[in-house]
Amino acid sequence: MDGVLLLGVMAGTISFASIAGEAALRRRSVFQSSWRIIVATALTVGLAMVGYWLWEQVFNRLPYSDQAALDAVDPTLVSLRYRIGVFFFGGLASGLGPLILRKGAGWINHLAGGAAAGMMGGVTWHWLNFQNHGSDLFWAGAAMGLVWGFFHGLLVWGVPDELYAGWIRVLSWNRYGRRIPVDALDGAANERFVGHFTRGLDMFLAADDGVAEMHVSIAVDENQKYAVRGLSLAPTRVRRFLEQIELRYDARRPAPLETQLKSGDYIEMGEGQNKAAVEFIMLPKEES
Repeated sequence: MDGVLLLGVMAGTISFASIAGEAALRRRSVFQSSWRIIVATALTVGLAMVGYWLWEQVFNRLPYSDQAALDAVDPTLVSLRYRIGVFFFGGLASGLGPLILRKGAGWINHLAGGAAAGMMGGVTWHWLNFQNHGSDLFWAGAAMGLVWGFFHGLLVWGVPDELYAGWIRVLSWNRYGRRIPVDALDGAANERFVGHFTRGLDMFLAADDGVAEMHVSIAVDENQKYAVRGLSLAPTRVRRFLEQIELRYDARRPAPLETQLKSGDYIEMGEGQNKAAVEFIMLPKEES
């Protein structure tokens, strides 16, 4: 029973940590968090045990002759050749349990990432058994859990975008630190305008800094995708790592130029000494 208990506990612990971390990020109540954690952990442990049984009793026997099949099911034989399947099914279970609670969102990441994380843990377990450590299964098991959990967190589930909101932050010296939100409170599509026109704009920047009456707009759609549009003939640039995008309005075009925004992008308006800059940043909604 050592193998099935080890895989079940490991997969269940990883599933527990994933759902508990999500509950903390979403600020769920104790009741809402508890039942999700219990259900996800129980599902994961059960699926891991079923997967272990399927591999040991069905799939692990098929490729081998009768004599080799006896080696394949020998519980004392420590070899990744005969055990890779249990790590695959264990990793798959660690992704499938949380996936059910998340109602199928991101199913490719959960299934493929979970299986890959489990097999990475298995490779680590096997490698440490045969690297002059005297086949110390205690160290191998501990390292397996660390690697499995690390890759599960890396591949399966990331912090969802809906927990963050976009903001425009002024970097110019005369209004430094001033910021306004881009997202609407109800989550609908929204657009913010930046310029020096005195009435009706979302963010005012002085004309002395090279900012036109209506210089740029920053919009977000229903899918929380952000974009900036150049609305002025004045110089307008978006700067990011190893990239610069010119958004100066071209009167020959039927629509203004635009580009997708990512957190940390700089938007520069004007040129030379008369230049203003704002930054697009993503902040947790609870800090907004």
